Amino acid sequence: MKILVVNPPNKPFTNKSIIAEPIDILQIATIIQKEYKEVKVLDMDVNQMNNNINKYLEEKNILIFVFDYHIPLHTTETKDNIFEIIKNIPKEIKTTTIVIGKTSSYYHEEFLKNGIDILMNGVVEQEINKVIKYIDKKEELLKIPNLVFKWDDKIYKTEKKRVNFNFKDLPIPNRELVDIEKYMDTRTMITSRGCIGNCAFCATPYFFGKWTAKTPKQVVDEIELLIKKYHAKKIMFLDDNATVSKKRMIEICEEIKRRNLKCLFGALASLKTYDEEMFQKMYEVGFRWVHFGIESGSRRILNSMNKFFDIDITKKIITRIKELGYRVRVSLILDYPTTTKEDIEQTKNLILETMPHEIRLHYLTYRVGTPIFLQKKTKEITSQYIHQKTKEIKDKDLMSTINNLVEELKNKNYEIITDDIDWNKYNNMPKDTQIATFTPIKYGVCWYE
Repeated sequence: MKILVVNPPNKPFTNKSIIAEPIDILQIATIIQKEYKEVKVLDMDVNQMNNNINKYLEEKNILIFVFDYHIPLHTTETKDNIFEIIKNIPKEIKTTTIVIGKTSSYYHEEFLKNGIDILMNGVVEQEINKVIKYIDKKEELLKIPNLVFKWDDKIYKTEKKRVNFNFKDLPIPNRELVDIEKYMDTRTMITSRGCIGNCAFCATPYFFGKWTAKTPKQVVDEIELLIKKYHAKKIMFLDDNATVSKKRMIEICEEIKRRNLKCLFGALASLKTYDEEMFQKMYEVGFRWVHFGIESGSRRILNSMNKFFDIDITKKIITRIKELGYRVRVSLILDYPTTTKEDIEQTKNLILETMPHEIRLHYLTYRVGTPIFLQKKTKEITSQYIHQKTKEIKDKDLMSTINNLVEELKNKNYEIITDDIDWNKYNNMPKDTQIATFTPIKYGVCWYE
């Protein structure tokens, strides 16, 4: 039986200049490959494929769609693409379909009625091979936690259980499962999972739970592989927060130094875990870029987000880390519930005092399973697209203040980007180039020694 792990297409397709290898999908496929050699990865997004995969199928198939799992890049419309892919498969081709991810974990009925056979909820790496092994044995499937599946037109739900899965048990993702040349030149890694925060708009702590990480040796083994086999010059840590453990990160830096590995690195981090000694050590071995999700300059809004952090400390950290030599990106949510023009003014003051190199401007996405989503009490699958470029805001004063913020940034020599562009043209821009954008920014832009 052929096993096909599918990255379904975004519509519109992801901008080719920013698309990274689907690292969470490769991780799952690598685990399957340990037991089943006939596994392939089909990345419909990078290949810009229409909703038909019939030429990739054999007489018997297991299709595993990974949609909105670790890396939240898919749009809500991706579910409709998945349904159409299944609908297009001829009845004579035997196919069992599995879906993995956050959205399907909350909307079982819609997925089951549109041709999905099995839904795997929550963390799946520990159980995926069991599901494949027993895919034709109902009684065995019933013993596996966190499944919803259809059998003879009847729906079964197995025990809900928090999976305490240790991230260090995972192998290095096999990037040979895709054509790595089709992706951007900055390679990506996930070295830990989970988060120590509980932001009301973020699904990570509620879906993945407790923070767990690979060992420093495992991390540097993968870095060395990326440098020597794939000639990586830039590597991005896509952990939700790569700096949770100061001890671990310093040990990673020491191991990079011991092996004399030369590369530039970027990381997603948290202001809560900032430590100057750690960031100095990181800079010494090639870290040149860091992202902080500050989200607002208003204490009131931050408190409503469950982000209890002091604005003055935020200013000091951003200023200091720029002094250390880092290129700094921050993200802002412009329309969090109850946001007023006064809150946006406070955010503007924070930005103008610190002048981060990159500002990622967001409108709020109600991601499934988050406290802000549950407060909304909607039964519809709302927009999951984190790359929403525009939004109609009924509060004219608020919208006017947001527009004023953008104009102020323009006056401060920020390049304002409101639509998809070819980010490759920024590869040779000065390292202090300032960008404010409503669209995703390519990892690796303006990273220099």
